[in-house]
Amino acid sequence: LAACGDDDAATSTEPTSAAGQSPATDAPSTDPQSTDAPTTDASSTGAADDPYGPAPTETTTAVTGGETTPSGDASADADVAMGESGLGPVLVNGEGLTLYAFMNDTEGEPTCVDDCAGTWPPALVDGEPNFGDDLDASVFTVVEHPEGSQLKAGDWPLYTFASDTAPGDVNGQGVGDVWLAVAPDGSLIEG
Repeated sequence: LAACGDDDAATSTEPTSAAGQSPATDAPSTDPQSTDAPTTDASSTGAADDPYGPAPTETTTAVTGGETTPSGDASADADVAMGESGLGPVLVNGEGLTLYAFMNDTEGEPTCVDDCAGTWPPALVDGEPNFGDDLDASVFTVVEHPEGSQLKAGDWPLYTFASDTAPGDVNGQGVGDVWLAVAPDGSLIEG
């Protein structure tokens, strides 16, 4: 459990910002789909103290900063594509859910396993990964996770967040100060 959020281990790793990207300042979306999705607002559940983040619940809803949508001709068959979000361009899985990096995954090896992986499921692939047309395949590799073959962007194994239940959710951003969304070039998005 300590491996999934020991802040001391994260202090030696410095993320890089996505070039020219900063958090959006637009008002929250009024799209009924983004407000009806059952999610937990990380800021209201003490998630900053819990590196796993809040457990998914059906009791609260979060309004996201905007819908994450695959861009370009990204296919539904893609394991990873580029999506737009309130954070700017982010990597998304085939379901359009934001992909995150765990700052405690040093040297490119996944450390979010067991209980951690219940909250932060690894982005698993079966065979050769399929990429959205707008991504550089050379950024991606695969690493072994106890649950299977996990997709990596740059040095970072990729994960989804269980409280992100719909495209556009970025509830995992900054949880425990060790989880960051990943830009299409494999860099980490701060903010």
